Amino acid sequence: MNLTNKVNKKKTIHVALVGNPNVGKSVIFNYLTNSYVDVSNYPGTTIDVSRGLIKLSEKEQANISYNFELVDTPGIYSVSNLCEEETAARDFILTADIIVNVLSAVSLNRDLFLCKQLADMGKPMIAVLNQFDEVRKRNLDIDTVSLSEYLGLEILEASAIKKQGLAELKEIVINFADNAKIRPGKISKAIDNYSAPYQELVLDRATALLIAEADADLAKKNDILLPQEASSRRKEIYDIRNQEVEELVSEYVTELNLTWTDHLGDWILNPVIGSVIATVIVYSFLFLFLGSFVAGTIVDFLEQSVFKAYYEPFVRNIVSFVFPIEASTMSNLVFTKPLTAIGTLLAGDYGILTLTITYLYALLMPLVLGFYFGLALLEDSGYLPRLAVLTDGVLSSLGMNGRAVIPLILGGGCVTMATVTTRLLSTEKEKLITMALLGLTIPCSAQLGVIQGLLTNIGGFVPWLIWGGTLLTVFIITGYVMNKLVPGDCGHFISDIPPLRLPELNNVFQKTWTRSKIFLDEATPAFFTAAALVASLQITGLLQGIIDFCEPLMHSILLLPKEVTLSFILGMVRRDFGAFGLMDIALSSSQLITVCVVLTLFVPCIATVAVMVKEKNLKTAAAIWLSSWALALGIGAVLARVLLILD
Repeated sequence: MNLTNKVNKKKTIHVALVGNPNVGKSVIFNYLTNSYVDVSNYPGTTIDVSRGLIKLSEKEQANISYNFELVDTPGIYSVSNLCEEETAARDFILTADIIVNVLSAVSLNRDLFLCKQLADMGKPMIAVLNQFDEVRKRNLDIDTVSLSEYLGLEILEASAIKKQGLAELKEIVINFADNAKIRPGKISKAIDNYSAPYQELVLDRATALLIAEADADLAKKNDILLPQEASSRRKEIYDIRNQEVEELVSEYVTELNLTWTDHLGDWILNPVIGSVIATVIVYSFLFLFLGSFVAGTIVDFLEQSVFKAYYEPFVRNIVSFVFPIEASTMSNLVFTKPLTAIGTLLAGDYGILTLTITYLYALLMPLVLGFYFGLALLEDSGYLPRLAVLTDGVLSSLGMNGRAVIPLILGGGCVTMATVTTRLLSTEKEKLITMALLGLTIPCSAQLGVIQGLLTNIGGFVPWLIWGGTLLTVFIITGYVMNKLVPGDCGHFISDIPPLRLPELNNVFQKTWTRSKIFLDEATPAFFTAAALVASLQITGLLQGIIDFCEPLMHSILLLPKEVTLSFILGMVRRDFGAFGLMDIALSSSQLITVCVVLTLFVPCIATVAVMVKEKNLKTAAAIWLSSWALALGIGAVLARVLLILD
């Protein structure tokens, strides 16, 4: 998409938003753009890059003769060509007119390395010290004036989630032609000696510096042969820059004393205390909040007291005047079969105006909102990166590392979206194992909420423990076996630990609504289609035929009534549809636990399979899909008989 053509023919100034992971670049990007946003795949990589035009008021558009395209580059620790993220970021930086370097004010000992490297490139640049509100809370003292003078850069103090400092940043950028604040930083003389010979060849200081730092890709493009000692020379340059950063932090940053959040953050990382805290959080989030409160209280009220009590009868009464659900309901009139069929399609047992609406808005929407609300709280508090560090040892034994905990948790919202995020993992082995575990063992938010509600209603914690224990066992055994069978190694885990803080509710609500809307926008048309298909099968009599055909499978293997077949059919379309109708089927406690386990282990939905094909290949997706059949039916058969004995 050509963003400039969507607005006008003004010349475009390219602005690169650059920084380490987890420094708040995306929040700043959303503030500055919020229109004409384009997310595209960077050529030759699996990295998604967000682009957008900086939003200008009518007055600004009239007075400014440029458009400003902002690119949110991938989070990096240095500019090089060592991974896909760095390659993509490097190319945008080299072509940018302005660089906005976002740093975490509480992690300058880490973030200043990239800042110094960008300054050494000699490009117009602004440094944004984000999370500056945390500086005061953590009793830090940063001499930004002296730091600005040393670096030769304009430094803005900002708190992105509170919108502090962002208006000033926008003003500086859009007035760059007349603004002396956007200037190249001071170039390190020691490092300049390394890049000077190449600058005579390429006439571009930034490119010359990266070639001096052994960027083989840029050297090849410029017909320059790197010497054998190129790698050791890069280490020398990095050592000089690291030494400069240490001196800067030592001179201009003073840590007064630790706060209670610092101590709590350390406790979370402790293997014993952290595991207890993680267990409490998971139990509180999944069982108490999502299972008991959202699925048990809110969903039950909306479904039984609102939609089934008032909405569905109202709709059926209206539809029955024209398209009766059963011809006998209005015996004084004669209706043709097609009219009856349409009435059944609209307001029958699986009607698109009755049960479909009830499911979407009384059941699906509260559960999705609840899940993403909890996830946003964990993200904004800074807990998730700590959980990644805590789980790194366990996940490493399963062929992954702590970074994989992010897609695994996101899978609890939507397995399809989480499968896409496996591209962030560093090795093919990690991606394959994480993708397989997502498809085999992780329920999405709607399915999770319904299952937790069902299990909570039949007996509290014990059924939930059986369900969760079974899934955890399958997760561990599957990961362990795949780690032994799949060749290769899992990548090294490096994680940024952002400050532990109280979440900003405005940011939490925005994340919750945005993610929930994306999920529901995708789910709604798919579910209407699935409901129409099921209603059509019911009208033609094929649905009953399929249920009767599957009766031996349900009864002899899983010890379940044949009516449960519908849940499995719909589960193939979308996982969250798999729990469809279970509340209306008479099931014993053992049968309900069994069906909840089997549905969770059952096949990934169509959308997830499609993403697996795209991210890996058809063979891998088919193997995961078929394995889930065998795994679900095999474990379900064993569990059903064990529970029958114990019942």
